[in-house]
Amino acid sequence: MTGNDELRALITEAQDGSVRAFELLIASHMPQVRRFARAFAASDADVDDLAQEALVKVYKSLRSFRFQSAFKTWLYSVVRNVFFDATRSRAGRERALEEPLEVEHVRAPSGAEPADEGIARAEEKERLWRALRALPAEFRTAVVLFDVEGYSYEEVAAIEGVPVGTVKSRLSRGRTQLRTLLAGGQAPGSQDGDGSVGTFNGDASSHGSRSGR
Repeated sequence: MTGNDELRALITEAQDGSVRAFELLIASHMPQVRRFARAFAASDADVDDLAQEALVKVYKSLRSFRFQSAFKTWLYSVVRNVFFDATRSRAGRERALEEPLEVEHVRAPSGAEPADEGIARAEEKERLWRALRALPAEFRTAVVLFDVEGYSYEEVAAIEGVPVGTVKSRLSRGRTQLRTLLAGGQAPGSQDGDGSVGTFNGDASSHGSRSGR
């Protein structure tokens, strides 16, 4: 059996109600879904709940997958819609208070680096995710999928259901607003103008030189 045949068989089993098949099907996507959720959750404390909500939706919607696109594209389209709905449902309400950093985020591995450097690194990452959450949802999706997860323009366009040119525009505008936020400014429509987001390191892109295509 080829990899595609195995994937198709696994999808078919999951569509027939096999929870085990579904777990195997999404296992490799779990880290990405959770990172994606982090950009849309009200706080780090809500990330797992939002990711779980998205995966429940994927499970319930799986029978609608007709093999007309790559499974990964369909999966992230469903996940994206759940995250957008969650964002819209919070519109007009006060943004949830930021939760303190979890202990595991600030504890440096033994012998790896001094504790203060580990804390500084964790705090810088937290500032970046706070800034990402302040971007408009469509810009946020483009930045996370392209710069964080390393998807191509074409893949992001398929997930979003928009032309590649729109993805490039959203990515450019999202990066510009993100830099503004990380420099202590405020993105249009953002309510987070406390100037505490720090300094952005442009090397965060998963694409490296690919991001300049």
